Amino acid sequence: MSQTKNNKAKKMSENNNTNNNSSESTNNQSQRRLVIVTGDKGGVGKSTFARGLLQLYINKDLVCLAYEADQRNPQLERHYVDKYRPLIRYVDIFRKGQADQLLIDIDKEKQFPLFLLDLPAQSGGFFENFVNELTFFEMLKDTNCRVTMVSVISRVLDSINVLEKLYELCEDKVDYVVVKNLFHGEEEKFERYNDSKIRKEILSVGLVEIMMPDLFYQPYDFIDRYRLTFNDALTHEETNIAIRARVRSWIGDFEEKTKLAFNQLGFDKQPLPGYYNKMVEETKKDKKEEEKQRKAKEKEKSQANVASKEKEVSQASAV
Repeated sequence: MSQTKNNKAKKMSENNNTNNNSSESTNNQSQRRLVIVTGDKGGVGKSTFARGLLQLYINKDLVCLAYEADQRNPQLERHYVDKYRPLIRYVDIFRKGQADQLLIDIDKEKQFPLFLLDLPAQSGGFFENFVNELTFFEMLKDTNCRVTMVSVISRVLDSINVLEKLYELCEDKVDYVVVKNLFHGEEEKFERYNDSKIRKEILSVGLVEIMMPDLFYQPYDFIDRYRLTFNDALTHEETNIAIRARVRSWIGDFEEKTKLAFNQLGFDKQPLPGYYNKMVEETKKDKKEEEKQRKAKEKEKSQANVASKEKEVSQASAV
C-alpha cells in the first residue's frame, strides 16, 4: 500500500475513533467491549494476535476476561492460564448451547469492561448459528457491550472469502479490524485483499486496518516450547540476549501498530493498577494449596496401602 493509502487508512481510523468516543457511554455508563479474533482458516496467525493483544491488556492493567474456544490448539490457555488462572475461561463454540455462557457472563460480569474471544479455525459456521439463534449482537446492545470483529488474514484468496462471509453475517452491527500478518509477506504483497471489493465495502463502514509484525522463528519457537507469555520470554532462565531483544522489539512494534485501532481493541478503557499482579499472587497461592492437597491425598493413600498390607500379613500369620 502506498504512503497516501496508509495516510487515508490512518485518517479513517482516527475518524472512526472519534465517532466511537461520541457514543462511548449509554445511560452514563462506559460502553464495554467484546473483541472477537477470527480468521476461520488455520495458520493465519489468529491466536498469535490474540495472545499479543492479551499481553498488552496485562501490561496496561486493562481488566479483561479472555475466552479460550480452541479445543485442539488452546494457545491462550497454554501460555497464560499457568500464571493468570482467573483470566482464562472456556467456551465450546461447536456444541449447541455451550457458548451461551459467554453471553450470560457478559450480562452478569458488569465489572469487566473488556472481553476477548479467540475463535478456532473452521468455526465460522458454528459461530454464525450461535449469532443467529441468540440474536447475539442485539442482545449485547442491551448489556451495553459493543463488538469488534478482528479478522487476521494471509495473502490467499480464502482470507477474502472468510471476510465476505463475516461481513454478510455482522453487517454494520460491529466494528471491524483487519490484521495483515507480515509473517505471510510484506504489506504491499496482500494484493488480493488490497484490490478486493469487500475491502472497499467495509472501509465505508469504518474498517480499520493494521499490521502484525513478524516474530522471528527462533524466539517464537522458544516461547512455544516453554509455554511462555511474551513478557516471560524476557526473563526465562533459558532465554538469551538475542531472544530478549527480538521479543522486546516485537512487543513494542505490535503495540505501536495496534494504536490505529485504539478504541476498537479496547485500549480506551480505564486501567486498574496492580490488578494482574494480584492475580499472579492468587494463582501462586491456589497452586500451592492444590499441591499441598495432592501430597496429603498421596500420603493418605500410601498409609492406607501400608495398613492394608499389614492387615493381610496379620491375617496370614493367624492362619
